[in-house]
Amino acid sequence: MTKLELHTWNLNMYRYAISCVMLMTFFFLSEIHAQKRTLGATFSYAGCGIAYERQVNDETFYEVQLRAETAHMFSSLASSPGITGSFTWNMIFAESVSRNGNSISFFAGPGVIAGITDGIPLRKGLLFGLKGRIGGECVFSRNVALSASLSPVLGAHVTMIDGMPCMGLYINGLMCSIMPEVGIKYSF
Repeated sequence: MTKLELHTWNLNMYRYAISCVMLMTFFFLSEIHAQKRTLGATFSYAGCGIAYERQVNDETFYEVQLRAETAHMFSSLASSPGITGSFTWNMIFAESVSRNGNSISFFAGPGVIAGITDGIPLRKGLLFGLKGRIGGECVFSRNVALSASLSPVLGAHVTMIDGMPCMGLYINGLMCSIMPEVGIKYSF
């Protein structure tokens, strides 16, 4: 692969990431319903991100997340993080509300993910696939929410090897799914 082909490939990946960010921004700005929303940050060994949740009704909510994938940076296998965007549709299967306004809920749901990230053999490439999410969230009366969840990803990773596209299983999505993701968010 020549330097020009490599540069074009990287430029196309960044164009894809910018398009994802623009679509997510449009999605956020189009929110006009007066339902409960949360905005905050999530952290795990696999990466950190910005998360937005919107409650649809008493039993369901969705989460949109823009995330920097940093798992390989901690082990010095990559020099820059990957960027992913995901959407999950979550169903609340248990919830408890205290007299002072604090609540705790447990949820699970399916979703989708897309982005640019490292995979095996540690080359940047496009990622797309299915994402699951299971976890719990505690919302305090002061509108601060703390959450912990597991998010396995079953996806495909497309890279360019010797000028040819090569598709394989996104191994990091399953390996990093056993590491919990914690979040702190503001509910409004």
